[in-house]
Amino acid sequence: MNVKTLNELSLLKTALSVEYSNYLALAAESSVSPNFIQSTLNLYAAYCYLVKQGNYSALEILNDSSSLNAHFQSLIGFVYNYDDTTINHRYKIGNQLKILFRYIAHDKHLTLNEVNLSNSTITEDASACLAQFRELNIDKSKYDYLDGWQVLSKEGKEHEAHLDTLYVNFGEAFTNKVHLALKNYAFTQKSSSLSRALNELKRLFVGIATVYNDRDGLTIETLLSRNYVQLLFHKVFKVLFVRSQAAHNCPNGFHAKWRDTINYYTECFINTGVFAEPHKPFIAPDWKDPKDAAPTFSIGGNATQPENLRWFANIPLKIKDEEAVSIIQQRVDRDMAHVRHVCLLKFEELLEREDRNKAFQSTGLVKPLSGTAGYEKYKNFVGEDKLDNTVATFYAHGIAAKDTAYLSFLGFHGNASQLNTELNLPTKSTLNVLLTLLVMEHPLITPSWLAEWDLFDANGNMVGYKQVGNQHIAVSHKSRKGSTNAQQEIVLNEFSKPIVEFLMRHTRMSREYLKQRGNVNWRKMILTATATNVIRPSNLNTTLLSANDFYNWLQSETLFDKSSDITLEDAQAISDIHSLRSIRRHRGFQIYLETRSMDAVAEALGHEKKDANLLTSYLPKPLMDFFNARWIRQFQNAILLEAMKDSVHRLDAVNMSAQDIEEFLSNHGISNIPEHFDHGFTQQTTTDSEVSESLGFDQLTYTISTSLLQLLMAIRFVVESSDDEESFLDIVAHWYQSAVFVLDTLSSGKHSADDDLMGMLDIATNNTLDTDSIKGALLC
Repeated sequence: MNVKTLNELSLLKTALSVEYSNYLALAAESSVSPNFIQSTLNLYAAYCYLVKQGNYSALEILNDSSSLNAHFQSLIGFVYNYDDTTINHRYKIGNQLKILFRYIAHDKHLTLNEVNLSNSTITEDASACLAQFRELNIDKSKYDYLDGWQVLSKEGKEHEAHLDTLYVNFGEAFTNKVHLALKNYAFTQKSSSLSRALNELKRLFVGIATVYNDRDGLTIETLLSRNYVQLLFHKVFKVLFVRSQAAHNCPNGFHAKWRDTINYYTECFINTGVFAEPHKPFIAPDWKDPKDAAPTFSIGGNATQPENLRWFANIPLKIKDEEAVSIIQQRVDRDMAHVRHVCLLKFEELLEREDRNKAFQSTGLVKPLSGTAGYEKYKNFVGEDKLDNTVATFYAHGIAAKDTAYLSFLGFHGNASQLNTELNLPTKSTLNVLLTLLVMEHPLITPSWLAEWDLFDANGNMVGYKQVGNQHIAVSHKSRKGSTNAQQEIVLNEFSKPIVEFLMRHTRMSREYLKQRGNVNWRKMILTATATNVIRPSNLNTTLLSANDFYNWLQSETLFDKSSDITLEDAQAISDIHSLRSIRRHRGFQIYLETRSMDAVAEALGHEKKDANLLTSYLPKPLMDFFNARWIRQFQNAILLEAMKDSVHRLDAVNMSAQDIEEFLSNHGISNIPEHFDHGFTQQTTTDSEVSESLGFDQLTYTISTSLLQLLMAIRFVVESSDDEESFLDIVAHWYQSAVFVLDTLSSGKHSADDDLMGMLDIATNNTLDTDSIKGALLC
């Protein structure tokens, strides 16, 4: 049994009754260790699936101590029956189950007998429980189901094949056939490739189970045969694509994965003769973005959900778009000003501490590395109240000058963090301050640029910071830019030059320490240090995101700008969002809002220049997405307000006050429907000599959905069952005509071959709306 995959086995969800399952969940939350709750509940559900009939209510064990003990002991036997796991692992699982059932026994005023378990041996109690479990008559197919479906890669590594969906929907024999094919396929694949293939095939199996309809009278084997499989896969493709879009996933990525899925299926099942090749090739189209999509440009990666909420949440629809932009700009400026203010305060602290420590090196006394024991002179010679001597001693001897007890030698035993601060060593948090300020000033700088920043080359020449004429330049490279564009030079200004120069001084001792030990990382600009060690961050983003002190500073009210309206809640949100990538996005967005020029952003972020003729039509993607959604909602509200202008339900329909509606219509409302809308569009010809001609509508397109059909049925019923005294809104006449046309057309048999349309019609017919509530919205 693979405990990790129990959560995927759908039959376990019905092993327990809803009431008992809810009770167990509450009991586990109150007793079991948080990290073990889900695995413990899953394993118990697996046991009940195995020995009970399903929907187990546990009434007998919750009301009788004897039944509870027999049940629990058999459960422990179930755990110890799986000898492919270590004794220690079985002990841990059994121990959590003991904790859970002790709680249940106490809660139900029952007595639970002690079962002794050991993490190194199988105890007598465990053996007795195992013997009790093995006396049970258990269905082997249930055992097999709990074991799951594993396959082995070319390297012999085990992978789960995720066949629960097939087992539940199509039975054991079909699942075994697929499992055998997957095992043979897995032997030919490396683990990394196999893992991807199994995940995509899992998605395919879920899709097949979703679209399968046994009302057609066709078995799954028939649907996978030569004449049907292409149509089946096309239905799966459409269902999975809709789900992908609903989850806001990239459509291009979905289509690429679908093509991979077709290839995996072909290699595993068709090329090996398990299932037939389709009569016509599988439909696996390439995705092409719409040519007329609103043009946007990157501001340093897609905005995260917290960033979108911070920028765009709660902006009223009723105000003008320019006012909305002004609100967004104020929000971005306010957040960036807070980060900048806190970082500048901390930078000033670092500079002041640097000057202080220089003075301490001159005035403080140095404690010898050895020979101080027994001398009264060296008692309380260093420490928090003798910082001058501590700093002088450290800078005289250097990092890790003693093999052991160096912190105690410096008078800071058990207080390494405070010592690092007083010594002004480069930490995750001080680096976050300096690098945040650099990226804010020069958003061209990326985390990868910083991670690759060499201050010296292999020959000891300074290459990461240099003077060219009157300019000072920081130099690093982005490997993704290609060999010709890899090197990127940042021209520093009066603000950023002191930051880079301090960063060099801040890491100098760390660099010397590494160089003395022959560590090639001495050449790097970005280093962190303690009194006893120096590290070059292997992953700069991860290192900076774990800088707890820095994120506490962003939230510290003592560091807030008193002239700002930043609240503690704001500061916490800003802290949660902050990263160097986020700072780049904010700066790109900020630059656009200041300049309204995507060219200015492209230059600031180091992107390729765009076509100058199109500059005014481009927006940053987050802003474009916001306004797309905003304009759609405005259009919907304008239509609703126009359609319901005489209805008592008007305010409820758009969730606005009368005053809000007046402002909304003033800024965004639609005027009366133009006359030419009913009688055709007038198309102006290209020459003045020609007469304009009127083009009338000859086609009307309906986008059919189940909900639309339900609404049309309700409208038709209300109108046809009304008496002459009832007065409907003018627009109802148009919708009634549409209802008659659409419903009669679908009932005529013209579209009987369209399964999707007929399915929607069937659902709508059997699930009609409340016509009384619809009638209230249609009457004047």
